[in-house]
Amino acid sequence: MTLLSRDAERTQLDGALAACMRGDTGIVLVEGAVGCGKSTLLRHCADAAHRHGAATVRAAYPDCATDLTTAVGEVPEHTPVVVCLDDIDQADAASLSRLTAWVRTTSHTARAGGLLLVLTAADAPSRDAGLDTELLKHPAYTRIRIGLLDRPATAALVHQHTGVPAARAVADGLHRISGGNPLLLRALLSEPGHVPEPGGPFSRAVLTCLERCGAAAPRLARALAALGASATTERIASVLRTTPTEAVRTLTALRATGLALGDRLRHAATAAAVLDGMDPTEREELHRRVARVLHASRAEAAVIADSLRACGGIDDSDESGDSGSCGSFGSSGNSGSSGGFGSSGSDWVVPVLREAAQQAMAVDEPERAAACLQLAHASCSTDADEHARGEIMLQLAALTWRLSPAAAEQHLEEPLAALRAGRLGAATAGHLARLLVAQGRIEEGAEALSRTTGADALRQLFALPPGGSHPTPPGGEHLSACAALWTHPGHQDDAKDAERFLDGAPAAQGTHEALAQAVRTLIHTDQPRRAAEWCRRLQEQAARRRAPGLRAMYGTLHAEALLRLGDLAGAEREASTAIRAVAGRGGHFRSAPVAVLVMALTNMGRYDEAARHLEPLVPERTLATVHALPLLRARGQYFLATHRAEAALGEFLDLGRLARRWDLDRPRQYPWRTDAAEALLRLGRHQEATALIAEQLALPDATGARLRGVALRLRAATEMPRERTRLLTRAVAELRGSGDRLELARALADLGRGFQTLGEGTRAGSVVRRAWGLAADCGAAPLCEKILPGQDPGAPGSARGTVGVDKTGRLSESERKVAALASAGYTNREIAAELFISTSTVEQHLTRIYRKLHISRRRDLPLDLEFDPCESAPLRS
Repeated sequence: MTLLSRDAERTQLDGALAACMRGDTGIVLVEGAVGCGKSTLLRHCADAAHRHGAATVRAAYPDCATDLTTAVGEVPEHTPVVVCLDDIDQADAASLSRLTAWVRTTSHTARAGGLLLVLTAADAPSRDAGLDTELLKHPAYTRIRIGLLDRPATAALVHQHTGVPAARAVADGLHRISGGNPLLLRALLSEPGHVPEPGGPFSRAVLTCLERCGAAAPRLARALAALGASATTERIASVLRTTPTEAVRTLTALRATGLALGDRLRHAATAAAVLDGMDPTEREELHRRVARVLHASRAEAAVIADSLRACGGIDDSDESGDSGSCGSFGSSGNSGSSGGFGSSGSDWVVPVLREAAQQAMAVDEPERAAACLQLAHASCSTDADEHARGEIMLQLAALTWRLSPAAAEQHLEEPLAALRAGRLGAATAGHLARLLVAQGRIEEGAEALSRTTGADALRQLFALPPGGSHPTPPGGEHLSACAALWTHPGHQDDAKDAERFLDGAPAAQGTHEALAQAVRTLIHTDQPRRAAEWCRRLQEQAARRRAPGLRAMYGTLHAEALLRLGDLAGAEREASTAIRAVAGRGGHFRSAPVAVLVMALTNMGRYDEAARHLEPLVPERTLATVHALPLLRARGQYFLATHRAEAALGEFLDLGRLARRWDLDRPRQYPWRTDAAEALLRLGRHQEATALIAEQLALPDATGARLRGVALRLRAATEMPRERTRLLTRAVAELRGSGDRLELARALADLGRGFQTLGEGTRAGSVVRRAWGLAADCGAAPLCEKILPGQDPGAPGSARGTVGVDKTGRLSESERKVAALASAGYTNREIAAELFISTSTVEQHLTRIYRKLHISRRRDLPLDLEFDPCESAPLRS
């Protein structure tokens, strides 16, 4: 048997055994903490005695029936006798008394063959004083102290157990957990991966050590486990209802076993084992007691909240006084010895939990904050604390949206019912309005806002970015104020204002709604590329803060921006990621990323996939939120692409009715009129389509290159060939500056067909090929097939349209203008007329352009070149 780091102790034992073999009488007490190897040392002594020819008498837990005199008397007088008694601290009083008498007798009786009594005992401050006194009086008494293993000895034991040398980091880690207690260390080494598991060998060894440390040790360990890092001598004593002196005495014994370090249990696995070993009811009562002690001793709210959550809360019915179940972890001492700690009543519980929630949010721990608020809500009485209950539910809704939009929606139902029953104050109603609108529930938000001081309150609550005011419908002041969050302000400097706001506002609780509005403003003012860049930044921040709801919100906006750029694959990716972020907990909000995903899939021709995403949704559930609007548009586009124009028209008209009802009828955001016009054109109802297009262009909000370009493209379909070509040429010029490559491809395709109708075959072919290449770059397979049937967009070299884009920075401003017009299909003569230069100058520019871009023909010019016709002269018919 190998005794690690016990050379000195073994030498002492061997010396006592040698004296016994010479005929001397001696007593050895091996003393130390539980699990430190006392029994191993005793077995070493017994084995050595046997090898030397001595007779051995072994016993553990001696009782009154053990007659040592008889046992020793049966051994021949000249044969040495070694008596080994293990764990005498576990013996009952009668056995200890008999053992004491026997020790006293051996002091006066010599034996020819020699006698050695070896005892082991765990550290026990309350051990029988009579036996200790008798041992000290014995002339040949030796006391051997055995302690914890140091780090080198720990490494040696690991080597012995595993057969391979232990890395220093591994040995140090195991020593940190076990404290150098051999029993705990061996249990730890038997765990898979040497990692403590609930209920595993390490946990069982911890409980065994505590049981053998005396009755006070388990109670103290439970108090330490429940107090955690907040443990102090005074708090421990208060929880145990004992004196600080008594608590320190038991704590010293736990330190000796390696279970405790300072005023705490050494490791979280130790604390878990202690608490898991308790009866659930007793464990709850312990945490309840600890919570009261922590509150009375002015601990931090977050620390108290942990105990409150562990016990499920406190109410006036479970006073701490002298609850009977406390005896399972407290001593029977006077409760007045708790150092003055204690607390009656539970009025403090809810404020502490709310404060703890705020602290958790400050360090980006939303799950913990939500748990505190949920318990605070449950701790409020239904009648007396209705105001507090309402405020807590609003806090919980605001917080929970970061984690689960569906749960946040549910949290608003109780305060909304209280509002309608007239039991919600004006300030709370304003907060409710803010949260309802943030969830897209505009009408309900307006209802709540009407109970506050006015529409200006909502703008202040949202910290909306600067911008122009919205037109207010008669009697719809509150509705208009609520709608403001979900659309752009309608000011000529919208994009600049949004950029400034995004650049200066922190992404924090209370600003996310306004940040989202600023991003939407960039998307709807033909700045989708900038919107995508901001979304990437905001998504990264949300990921760092473990906020899946915010990640989904910014991811949806990112997908929408990419869709506006014609990046269908990117839009699909971001929308799918947003849907996964809130899988099973998206609520009405889930319709928003689904809408973008369906539009991307529809444009890519993946109709079956689009249908699968639409089928699980029940539109009626979302018709009360703004998320119904993009969903209706996505459904309409899907129906239109699958040749169901009548159904598509119904979706677009429903969208329009809701948009007008909620004061969200903004063509740049929801161009339902041109969508409906396209459906009407498919149905052959040209006059109605023309009327809708004209109605949209007449609206104050009908600004922006993309909006005008799409309207012109559709209006061209109702005109004669020459006028149609003129309008399509203007549409191409508008869309070129909008950033929407997919709409530009549609306009170019129509323009190419227009040229073909006019007999301009060469020009038509050039424009059609450019349209096809751009559609292929977008991944719009149906549009590619419509433009050039039979061509494979995925074939190598087929997707022309981006060649040389990264080299266009080499072009001068004049060359860029010429290249842009040439790429759009203009002839040299038309380019000269547009730019007020000669045809020869155009030819010279093109020669330099081809050389700089390393191309040899007109059709290889990149399509992403932009040119504003207003910089020269308006396009002519």
